[in-house]
Amino acid sequence: MFKLSLLLLISSHLVASGKAEMVKNYFYGIVHKQVDWKDAFTLCQDAGGILATIMSPDESQEAREFLYTEKAKGSKSPCFIPRISEFQFWIAGQRRGVDQPNFCSRPFFWKTPEGELYMPFTDWSTGQPDCSGGNEGCLQMTDVSGFKMNDIRCDALMCALCQIGI
Repeated sequence: MFKLSLLLLISSHLVASGKAEMVKNYFYGIVHKQVDWKDAFTLCQDAGGILATIMSPDESQEAREFLYTEKAKGSKSPCFIPRISEFQFWIAGQRRGVDQPNFCSRPFFWKTPEGELYMPFTDWSTGQPDCSGGNEGCLQMTDVSGFKMNDIRCDALMCALCQIGI
């Protein structure tokens, strides 16, 4: 009960402060700091949620709608990457064995604090996943593809899309 109360309190605080928005089934929030995937995973937990998992077409649409509200802030958003003129956000997808050699042929899963979850749904950008350079083991959503899924290096720096279920 304490954990749920604390989670709701954190969620309410994030919404009241304008750092999160309820979109249908979840509260989504953005960590407005460009970090690598591992730090994004931790920062979402520290904020009372998880790095976002996308389990269905409806959830994909919900996440996209939320990210477009961040994009509307334009270049003033800390999530805008000027050198490539893109908005990029980490989500919880990761290839199995990403810390081991030759991981490109391994499947993606959703990584949560409780463990790995099967990906029942994917919404890939055209031509993805491609494991470009043999080292793309984590997932992001970027405005260039209409906020669809793309694989990318886990050490890239971008903001995190966090999710708190209700």
